Amino acid sequence: MDRDRHDDGTPDADWIFAIDDPHSLPTDRLPDRAEFDRYATPLLARRGHGPALPPGENETVDLSALDLATADPAAGERPTDSGRPTDRESGAEPDAATGAIPMLGPDGEPADVSDEDTAAAEEALVASLPRPRATSYARSGTTPNAEEDEIPLNGFVLPERFKELGVFDALRDIAALICLAAALTTVFTVAHSPTLELVGKIGIGTGLVTLVAVHLLRWVPEKPPLTAVRVLRVVGMLPALITPIVAVLGDLALSLPVLFASLPEGPPVGIGIGVSLLLLGAILGIEPRAHEGYLPQAQARRMARTGLVAVGAASAAALLIALVMIIGRVFTTGWPYSLMTFANAVISTLLLGIVLASALRRERSWYVFSTAVVASLVVAALADNTLGLQFAAPLSFATGFVYLPFLVAAFGLMISRSFVRSMPLSFRRTDWLVFSVRAFEFSAIMHTAAVLWHLLATIAALAGQAPGSPALHLIDAVVCVCFAVVSLFGRTSLLSRPAVSARASGVVAALVLVVVGFLDVIVNSIAMAAGAGLVTGGTALALGLAVALMLTVPAPVRDEFGSPDVTRMFADFRVRDGGKQSLLDQVPDVTAQTAERKVFPGR
Repeated sequence: MDRDRHDDGTPDADWIFAIDDPHSLPTDRLPDRAEFDRYATPLLARRGHGPALPPGENETVDLSALDLATADPAAGERPTDSGRPTDRESGAEPDAATGAIPMLGPDGEPADVSDEDTAAAEEALVASLPRPRATSYARSGTTPNAEEDEIPLNGFVLPERFKELGVFDALRDIAALICLAAALTTVFTVAHSPTLELVGKIGIGTGLVTLVAVHLLRWVPEKPPLTAVRVLRVVGMLPALITPIVAVLGDLALSLPVLFASLPEGPPVGIGIGVSLLLLGAILGIEPRAHEGYLPQAQARRMARTGLVAVGAASAAALLIALVMIIGRVFTTGWPYSLMTFANAVISTLLLGIVLASALRRERSWYVFSTAVVASLVVAALADNTLGLQFAAPLSFATGFVYLPFLVAAFGLMISRSFVRSMPLSFRRTDWLVFSVRAFEFSAIMHTAAVLWHLLATIAALAGQAPGSPALHLIDAVVCVCFAVVSLFGRTSLLSRPAVSARASGVVAALVLVVVGFLDVIVNSIAMAAGAGLVTGGTALALGLAVALMLTVPAPVRDEFGSPDVTRMFADFRVRDGGKQSLLDQVPDVTAQTAERKVFPGR
């Protein structure tokens, strides 16, 4: 029967399988894309040349000027009644790129159309191609692929001149401009040294002018001098990079002679948040961009990693100086001051260590989460004049552990293009669960350090050197213990409990952090006149809000029918997080069925 269908008529006319099928595709499984391409390429090469673009649903073409016989598909290879060959015989096929049908002359050959009549002929005989209809990806479980690295935002597409401008480079330039501008309005040095203030303003002004100049030189000319743009960016941002380094070294040099003094009038220099913002803006702006013809090579990636190691070594040296100062101050200033300074140094060291370890160990999820944490701190530091948060307070080598310049320097290197290209970054929908787990772990670690801070502050409060009373610090210590326990509960639930209950438990834990953290912030603001921070509930509030959003707002992965599947999402998350899958995960949950009481049917 099958043989009879092949013998009738033209081969492949009504048969779904081609005669020249090489039968190279596997039959026991679905082929992948590469196998199907290798299979389909020779078949497509041997097929007849048909119209490259099939007629659309609403496409019409005016064929009244052509012979009716040419429109008869059965007339394929015979001449018309008038003796003229058809358009198939004359080779007048539609254009492969536009679908245009050429005009035929009296002898059936394509007519020569003059330049004056080209527009009219095209309007008469060429049908406009149908516009592609909007593709709906609803309930498909997939997302549209970016075409030629172009991601339109609500239909907005950059002009052709700016097609080489990348989003990542544009965001870093905007961040550099904001940091440099904020450095002008925030505290630069505590002592208000005229020399350092003047040098700082010169560095900030030079950096702002350089960022504007490189963009004008890159986008205004038709053929921009890319080499000159790259050189101008590096040379112009050097003063902005050197200025904060000079300020930090100047504070160190002037603090060493008075390291053990009481300093009732304050530190000799004092590093404000403006120094850190200037340093971050210089690091973000000094690296050439991709649209300037710069591609980081292996040497640039090694330099970025070496820079992180240098930042870690410098911060370790600063911590060593702070410990020496703390020990010496016990005999000059008193043990309560040294105790509180040590408590502050513990929290700062822990935060700096988490950020540097995530970058140097190249742990993907911790790297992304740490970058987000420092980015939130930078955003809060931009409004230091209004918020006045404790972490952005001025520091000095003569009074404590100077950590903020090293933290923002590490952040700037971590988001540089040279370092990002060395990280194995990829994003899947299950990563929202991974980041939620990291947030709970970060909360547990930092709030454990906050418990130690409050215990030391309770001891220092007995001598009147703590910001609050001993009873208040003991209550805050208990609250921080609760934060740590709730964070561990949320982490354990996401990693081990069934999918639906794990998600619900994680959301409940996040809401507890939000509510209790908000109340803790209010109580501490009234009792100690302290802003939101780690030891006052601000960190719990921010992390709880972030976890609640990550667990509820992003849609879960979808099954093969396009329906949301939380169970599959958690299974994929645990396989990716743990690296292996247990056979027990394949066993269905029959707890409800076994708990149900069943009556044996009567006779």
